Amino acid sequence: MNDKINNLLFLLILLHLILPVLLQATPDWKNEINAKLKNNDFEAAHLLLEEILPQLEKNERTEALAILPFVLNKLELVEEEKKALIDYFEETGQNQPVLEFLDFSVFSQVLEYLGHWKENFPLIDNLNFMVPLQAPENSIPEAIRLGFDLSTGAYYKLVLEGQPLEGGFWEKGAHLIELPVPYSFEQPFFLNLDVYLKTDKITIKKTLQLEFKVETWNLSGQDLVVQRQNTRPVKNLQGEVALYIGERLIFKATKYVQKKIPLQVTIPPPNPPGTKPYLIPQKDQYAFHGVSILDAISALSKVIQDWKKKPSIRSPETYVKKPELIFNFINPEKPEIRSRITIKIKPQKAEPYVGKRSEVRQDEFSPDKHIF
Repeated sequence: MNDKINNLLFLLILLHLILPVLLQATPDWKNEINAKLKNNDFEAAHLLLEEILPQLEKNERTEALAILPFVLNKLELVEEEKKALIDYFEETGQNQPVLEFLDFSVFSQVLEYLGHWKENFPLIDNLNFMVPLQAPENSIPEAIRLGFDLSTGAYYKLVLEGQPLEGGFWEKGAHLIELPVPYSFEQPFFLNLDVYLKTDKITIKKTLQLEFKVETWNLSGQDLVVQRQNTRPVKNLQGEVALYIGERLIFKATKYVQKKIPLQVTIPPPNPPGTKPYLIPQKDQYAFHGVSILDAISALSKVIQDWKKKPSIRSPETYVKKPELIFNFINPEKPEIRSRITIKIKPQKAEPYVGKRSEVRQDEFSPDKHIF
């Protein structure tokens, strides 16, 4: 018991000694960094910033992140400067800190430096799914649309799971990316969309990861019959699963439901069009093969290339922003298998990109043949 009391007293004394130091750390680092920058002691300023950054709260961390790339620029550490700029813009966006603790001679230099990069750093912001206003609730989308704002004009290239999709030039402002909907939803998976952005000053790679969460349940034979018998008869009801690249149809499977379902009769699953009633569909039918999303995207290389060269003209639509997509899916080969799909965007931290000219094909980019 005495040992516990002694340990507690020791911790309280230690906290009493350390707490004033922690409380005084905030003003001290600002005064110290200001003095070092005034004396052009950039090496010491760099060491100080690296030391204190992990300890700072959000607001002060933003101020330190703003100063760090400026210091690295003065030290001519180009690669470290690019990484620091990415940390600064991705964490703070377009909101520049005040930095009122800097003397005017230093403040004016930092302000000019940050203003220059604000006009030249390609920041992706306000990222959401874009869903047509008239789209039915919980229906399978015809395409996955990602909407975002780009902070400055930049050349771009889109690569989906290693397969180039398109390239060109984006102006500053709002943009929309369309991706094909996967054909198979048997288990959870991820899709990685790599977005390469290039301005005159920097080239970055930003990965937008799409997480497909799949919740599946299996209706027993009797449950399936009861569900059908309790369902109000419908007219011309059909379910359709399709994979598009742009507006070009790649895969398609359609499931038809009977108009009326007699009571107290065990009914087998409806057969696909073109087969005799109540016969098991042949496994070699093209539309009923299970296709892995990665295999499907890999196999669509030539189609994607043709689609890039001939961009379709789309009529303007009204979209609503959504942080996630949710829809229901019925396996056309196993109607007792029901799935609920949730897609979320998980943007990864950007990174500097240094490409080799030999690794990039010229026809993957804009008509003016600008390449990374």
